[in-house]
Amino acid sequence: MADLKYALRMLIKRPGTTVLAIIALALGIGLTATMFSIVQGVILRGLPFDESEKILYVGRVNTTQPGRPGSTSLHDFVDWRTSQTSFDLLGVFTQTTRVVTGGLAPERYRGALVTPNAFRILRVAPVLGRDFVEADSAPGAPQVALLSYRVWKSQFEGRPSVINETVRVNGLPTTIIGVMPEKFGFPETQDFWQPLELKLAPKRGEGTFVNVMGRLKAGVSIERAQTEFAAIAKNLATQYKENENQGVQIIKLIDRFIPGEIYTTLMSMLGAVFGVMLIACANVTNLQLARAAERTKEVALRTTLGASRGRIIRQMLVEGVLLAGAGAMIGLGIAKVGVGFFNRSIVDTNPPFFIDIRIDWVVLAFAMALTGVAAIVSSLLPALRATKLNLNTVLKDEGRANTGISMGRFSRWLVVAEVLLSCVLLVVSGMMIKSIVLSGRTTYPFPVSEIFVAGLNLDAKKYPTDADLLQMYDRIEPRLRSVPGVRALALTTGSPGAAGGATLGVEGRVYESDKAYPTVGRMSVTPGFFDVVHSAPIRGRLLKTTDAAGAERVAVIDDLLQARHFPNEDPIGRRVRLGTTDKAPWVTIVGVVPSLAAVERRELGAETIYLPLTQNATNGPTLLAASTGDPLQLTAPLRRAVLEVDPDIPLAQPNSLAANYARNGWRFRVFGGLFLSFGVAALLLASAGLYGVMSFGVRRRTQEIGVRMALGATRKAVVTMILWQGIWRVGLGIALGLLPAWGLANLMTALFYNTVTPTDVTSYAVTVVVLGLSGFCASVVPALRAASVDPLVALRN
Repeated sequence: MADLKYALRMLIKRPGTTVLAIIALALGIGLTATMFSIVQGVILRGLPFDESEKILYVGRVNTTQPGRPGSTSLHDFVDWRTSQTSFDLLGVFTQTTRVVTGGLAPERYRGALVTPNAFRILRVAPVLGRDFVEADSAPGAPQVALLSYRVWKSQFEGRPSVINETVRVNGLPTTIIGVMPEKFGFPETQDFWQPLELKLAPKRGEGTFVNVMGRLKAGVSIERAQTEFAAIAKNLATQYKENENQGVQIIKLIDRFIPGEIYTTLMSMLGAVFGVMLIACANVTNLQLARAAERTKEVALRTTLGASRGRIIRQMLVEGVLLAGAGAMIGLGIAKVGVGFFNRSIVDTNPPFFIDIRIDWVVLAFAMALTGVAAIVSSLLPALRATKLNLNTVLKDEGRANTGISMGRFSRWLVVAEVLLSCVLLVVSGMMIKSIVLSGRTTYPFPVSEIFVAGLNLDAKKYPTDADLLQMYDRIEPRLRSVPGVRALALTTGSPGAAGGATLGVEGRVYESDKAYPTVGRMSVTPGFFDVVHSAPIRGRLLKTTDAAGAERVAVIDDLLQARHFPNEDPIGRRVRLGTTDKAPWVTIVGVVPSLAAVERRELGAETIYLPLTQNATNGPTLLAASTGDPLQLTAPLRRAVLEVDPDIPLAQPNSLAANYARNGWRFRVFGGLFLSFGVAALLLASAGLYGVMSFGVRRRTQEIGVRMALGATRKAVVTMILWQGIWRVGLGIALGLLPAWGLANLMTALFYNTVTPTDVTSYAVTVVVLGLSGFCASVVPALRAASVDPLVALRN
C-alpha cells in the first residue's frame, strides 16, 4: 500500500507525462484488443458446437496440383463411409437456394441439403419439432424441411403450430418438421434445411458433388484419420480410372469456410497492430526513462538510507502497473467502440452465422496480458538503469549534465524503431485510403441512383421449358412496366457494368488453345434494358422484340469490345461465339453501344456483349426498373404486381442499384478504416515519442548549450545542431521501414482496390513526406527552445 500511495503521488506530480503515457498505452491496448477480437470472432473461436475441434472436413484434392480440399462426388463419399474407422459419423452437406411459399409471402432463401446425421455430427438439435431421420432421405419419401429461427419468426410469426404445416419448396408440397436454434445457420447463412437423397449417378465422378464432414472418434487424431483416408484414396485410385491423381485432405471444418487470403489478411492486420502496441511501449519506456533521469538523486538517497535495489525496482514497477492499468481501462473502451463499429459495418453483408465478434473473457485475458507486458517492458529497463548508478557521483553532482541517467543510444534507437513501424503502417494505410477513395469514387456512365434491382425465381417444375419461360416473360414484363413510378423496365441476367464472364471466339480467327480465347462480360437482356440505362447505339441497332427464339441469333457489343477486338474494322455483321467448342452457336453483331463499365474499371476483360434474353432464357432473371423517384419506393408495388402474375414468384433482395454497388466496397471501407486508425495512431505516437526525447535532451543539455553560446555559437547553429539530431533518426527509420512495408502490403492485397498494388508509388511518397514533416515539427520546437537559452542563466544554474 505504501508503494501504491507513493506511485500515485509521483504520477500526479507530473500530470502531463502521466496523461501522455496513459493515452499511448490506451491506443496500443485498445487497437490491438479490437483487432484481436475480430480475429478471435472469425478464426480462433471456431464453430459454436460441442467439441468443435473434432468436427473435420474431408475433401478431395488433386495430387498433381496440391491445394485446399474441395467437394467430393457421392460415389467417393459412399466408399469412404464404408471403409473408414476414424469417425463416429460421416455426413455431407451442400448449399442451395429454394423458393419457399406458403408463409406470409413467397421468398427465395439460402438453404442446405444434408444427410440425416448432419446435425448429430454438429450436436445441434431443433428447438421445436424433430430432427431428420434416415427415412426422410429415402427415395420417394415425403418432402420435409427444417426452418431457421429467423424465418420461423419473420414468415410464420413464431407460431408453435408451424410444425406439420405444409409449404411449397420450389413448388413441391413440403412438411415443416422442426425449427433450428436462434443464430444457427450452418454451413454459412442458411435459412432452411432438407434431407439429401444419396442418388448415385450412372457414371462414377459425375452427378452431385458434396462437402463431407465427420466427427472424430475419441482418442483418434487428425493425423491418424489423414493416414487412413490417404490409404482409402490410394485404393480407389487403383480400382477406378476416374480416381486417378485424386487424394484426400482432412482439415478443421472452420478452415473450410475461411479462405486462405482472409486468414492471411486478418493475421497480417493483427501483426501490424502489434506494431502500434510496440510504439506505445517504446513511448512509455522513453517517458519512464526521462522520469528516472530526473529522480536519480532521490534513488541514490533512498539507497543510501538502506533501500535495496529490488525494493526500488518494485516501486517503479508499481508505477508502471498503474499507468498500464489506466491505459487498459481506456483501451477496453476503445476496443468496445471498435468492435461495435466493425459489427455495424458488416451487418449488411450477411456474414456467416459462426462469426461472433465481441469482447469475451478471452479478449479480456488478452488485454490483461498486454497490460502486464506493457507495465514490465515500459518500467523495468528505466528501473534497472536508475538503480545501477554510482551513488557517490550522483550525490556529489551539482546539476552538471554529464552525470545521472542520459537518454543515450537506447532511447535514440527506440525512436528509430517507432518511426520504422510507423512507416510500415502508414504505407499500407495509404494504400487502404486510396482503395477507399477509388471504391467510393466509382462513376458509372448511367444513373445508378434511379435504378431498382431485384431477383426473380421461376420454378423449374412450373416452367420446365424455354417456351414456358418466354411466355412468363411476356406476361410479367408488361405488368411490371405499368406500375406507377416505373420509367423503364427490363429483365436481365446481371447488373450493368458487372456482367458474368465468357470466352469469346471471333469467326475467321485461329486460337492456339482454349486459354488463348479472350474473356469478356456477357449479359442477356430484354430490349427495354437499353432504355433503363439511357444507352443509344453508336452504330448499328439495339436489340428488338423480333430477336426472338428461332430467329437469327444476334448480339450488341460495347465500344470497349470493338476497340479491343475489332480495332480497325466495322464489327457490324461479324460473327462471334461464346465458348471454345464447335457446339457454341454463332451470333451476329448488329450494334455497338457505349460501355456501361465503371470509368475506373475499364481494364482488360471489362468489355461486354449483350444477347437477347429471349434467345438465352433463364429461371432466375434479374429485374431492373428505372424509377422517376426513389427506386426503393417501387418495392411494394412491384412485389404486388409480381404476385398478381404468379403468387409463387418471390421478389428477392430488392434494393437500389447504387446501394448494391456501394455494398461491394464494404471491405475497403471497414478494413481500410481500421488500418487507417492504426496508421494515424502510429504516426501520433511516433511523433510524440520523438518530441519527448528531443525535449528531454534539450533540458539535460541546457548548461552545454549555454557554454556553446557563451563561446560564440549562433542561434542558427544551435537550431541546426538540435534539428539534425531529430531528422537523422526519422530518415533512418523511414529508410529501414520501406522494405517491411512492401512485404506487409503483399500479404494484404486482398483488401486493396483492383488498381492499387503493393508498389503504389503514391503511398510510399506520401508516407515519406508525412513522416518527414511530422519529424521536422517534433524536432523544431525543442530546437527553437534550445536556441532561446540565455547563456548567463544557464551558466549561473
